[in-house]
Amino acid sequence: MEMESYRLLFEKNPLPMWVFDLESLRFLDVNDAAVQKYGYSRSEFLAMTLGDIGPKEDVPRLREALGSLKPTDRMIGIWRNRKKDGTVFDAEVLSTEVTILTRRARLALLNDVTERLRGDRHRATEIGVTRVLIDAKSFAEAAPQAIAAICQAEEWALGEVWLYDAAASVLRLDGTWHAPGLRDMHGIELASARLAIRPGVGLVGRVWQRDTPVWIRDLREEEELGWAEYSERFGLRSAVGFPIRARSGVEAVAVLFSQAIREPDEPLLDLLADIGSRIGQIFERDKVEASRRASVEAFQKAFHASPVPMAISSLHDGRFVEANLQFLRLFGFERAEVVGRSSLELEMWVDQQQRRVLGERLKERGSIRDAEVQIRTKAGQVRRALMSIEYLDLRDQPTIITTLVDITEFVGAREAQARLAAIVQSSEDAIFGKSLTGEILTWNAGAERMYGYNAMEAVGQQVEMLVPDDRRKEFERIMARLRNGEKLEPLETVRLRKDGRKIVVSLAVSPLRDGAGRLIGGSTITRDITERKRTEQLVRRSEARFRQLFEVAADAMFLIDRRGTILEVNPAGAALVGVKDPAALRGINIGELLPPRELESARQYLRDLLHDRPIVEPFEIHLEPASSDRRFLHVRSRVIREEGTDPYVQVIARDVTPEKESQRRLLESERQASMGQVAAFVAHEINTPLTNISLLSANLARAAKDPAVLEKLVKIDAQRRTAANIVSELLSLTRSQDMKRIPVDVRGVVEAAIEQTGAFRMPDVRLVQELPKDPLIAPVDPLRMQQALVNLLKNAFQATGSGSVTVRLQSENDHITIAVLDTGSGIDPEMRARLFQPFVTTKPRSEGLGLGLVFVKQVVEGHDGSIQVISEPGRGSTFTITLPNPSDKAPAKGTKAAAPRTTPKAP
Repeated sequence: MEMESYRLLFEKNPLPMWVFDLESLRFLDVNDAAVQKYGYSRSEFLAMTLGDIGPKEDVPRLREALGSLKPTDRMIGIWRNRKKDGTVFDAEVLSTEVTILTRRARLALLNDVTERLRGDRHRATEIGVTRVLIDAKSFAEAAPQAIAAICQAEEWALGEVWLYDAAASVLRLDGTWHAPGLRDMHGIELASARLAIRPGVGLVGRVWQRDTPVWIRDLREEEELGWAEYSERFGLRSAVGFPIRARSGVEAVAVLFSQAIREPDEPLLDLLADIGSRIGQIFERDKVEASRRASVEAFQKAFHASPVPMAISSLHDGRFVEANLQFLRLFGFERAEVVGRSSLELEMWVDQQQRRVLGERLKERGSIRDAEVQIRTKAGQVRRALMSIEYLDLRDQPTIITTLVDITEFVGAREAQARLAAIVQSSEDAIFGKSLTGEILTWNAGAERMYGYNAMEAVGQQVEMLVPDDRRKEFERIMARLRNGEKLEPLETVRLRKDGRKIVVSLAVSPLRDGAGRLIGGSTITRDITERKRTEQLVRRSEARFRQLFEVAADAMFLIDRRGTILEVNPAGAALVGVKDPAALRGINIGELLPPRELESARQYLRDLLHDRPIVEPFEIHLEPASSDRRFLHVRSRVIREEGTDPYVQVIARDVTPEKESQRRLLESERQASMGQVAAFVAHEINTPLTNISLLSANLARAAKDPAVLEKLVKIDAQRRTAANIVSELLSLTRSQDMKRIPVDVRGVVEAAIEQTGAFRMPDVRLVQELPKDPLIAPVDPLRMQQALVNLLKNAFQATGSGSVTVRLQSENDHITIAVLDTGSGIDPEMRARLFQPFVTTKPRSEGLGLGLVFVKQVVEGHDGSIQVISEPGRGSTFTITLPNPSDKAPAKGTKAAAPRTTPKAP
């Protein structure tokens, strides 16, 4: 199947492909594109070798190139190929070595690049000739160099230039160029030098007579002037001739010869015709230069000294023969740029029709006087001038002399005045002129629309009629400044319409001066801004209302750009993140205020919002301010898009932490109530069987004498006590909220808890007590609080095999803290997050149910307090109880504390 695919790719490829034997160069296979391209049938191809489809002189080079190839090489090169009809073309070849029946062969792919190479040669020819003509100073220098450039680029072996001798009416050889390898070239040069060819005779004569390029495909078929003999002797096969034409006609003929037969090339013929014209321009330039040097010397000094721009041009072709300094200055040209070229070539005329009309008038009248024309300088500037033309015979050469008077500034001032008048008249603004005494001098259409007075009603009246009574003093100050020649920048004021309605205007006043610079009055430009001021006032009111709502809103409001940068924030938003001044948050990315685990969801929410994708609102997120507890937020947002600015997002965040806390407490209360019900049921249902077990085991123990039986009864009683303890722990949860808070010395509560847990302390554990010296009175339930501390201390002693356990009691401001610190094993983060949940414990199930810390938390919260834990695995833990203390002062002197130093111990 794979071979079939390769075969199909070979056969149907649009480019010619074949396979040939490397040793014999014989074709082994060809595709349809090769058959169609070369004109041979498949059987004819298979009977030929590579040498049969290319020039014979290329065969040795081809064998040498193939012999040097390695099996892995891909031969890329350009080779000449010949079709069956004899047409030769250039082909770019890419080959790959293959093995066919143990013989080395190559698969070749060909691309016809004849046209591409021909185009490259033509471009190289044009570039080479252009460089020659740019640098050439004369025809004698330009013609042979140009022929050499053509021959080298187009690979012609011989080039000749034949110059027309007008006196003898013949063409004579003027110069030759030949390729370095052309043999015995001296003989043909001598033979050609003695020839004088008449128009119409031979290739050179036909080109001169026809004034067009002529191509000879095979010189052996050209019988005139012995070309067949030269063709055989020097190996010349094809030739082409083209005219070198000046304005007066064909002045020379160039002929090129090739050692190979070359088919007519139409693009090359067109290029040679163009090159002949360009070389002819140099010939023409030489003639004009000679004519210029022989021009009117008699009045040269007067001509050049004239203050009026003057130029002399040929009547025959309009080319400038001479131009004086003022003429060159007017147009901005150098002398060499003008002489020898016409005004059309230099694009001096703005209106070509105007030039033709003046030419006809010159023929009719014989001269032109002060015709107003538009001319264009070298820099492209358009100027106005008065033109006068006279016939002038200069050494038997018919010419005309042209003089110009530049009137650009005069015409410009005149047109500017007209344009200004039109602009003023069509302006929507009210524009009027007034004298220094306040008399209205001019009144445009805009003033008519704005003030309601037409021009006949306003002109001649005092401008004071437009001023309300309450603006008289302001008007007098404006007139005083105008009389001082001051210009008044736009100011906002009030003016009076004809119908008595007042309008708000923006007014600017500029002084007017006459030609001598004297102050004669002022111009006033007035724009009605009544609606704009009303709109601005409405916008300000709206902005003020929005700002007030923004500032006093209870919800946090943020304006952020599409990258999350805070543009604006209200006080509630600043307070939410623990910042006093909202300005301190501007420019900060809102992601900096969020916990790391919330960043990705917040970014996705913003992306969906900006791309108008569906979102679920309210979007729930939380903050963790450094100075407060975690805050839960419900967020609603909208994208605001304003024309000309990037979209930004309005974010409204509502703090739902209290609602979250209420829900949590409600669930906690429901859970505790459920646990209380379960505990009461369990205590009721289990305590009675446990009591019976105790009584029965005691009776059996009194009657039994067997030590094995007594040992088993002891174990039964131990299991009974364990079950009783479990029931007791469950019941303690139901009683943890039953608080009887009385003022007691908290030191006694702590000391009693320490005394009760001494049995749990390991020998290598040191107990540190940091208790205040003075009594610390606070309203607590001493029994419940002692039980809570016993749980914490017992856990600390059990977690610490060596090191220390510290109990710290202190009063700060309006609260009391009791901290239990240990250097034990610590608690991992995952366990720490669930530490105060029921039945969660780090101990084996036989050592506890995981209800002790639940009991502690309930007792502390029953005292309106809180408990926090800080722990690091391997470094120990710190449990801190914080209790409110309305008054941290000790009882006054002589007042007995409500509780003794020694506090009742928990059972």
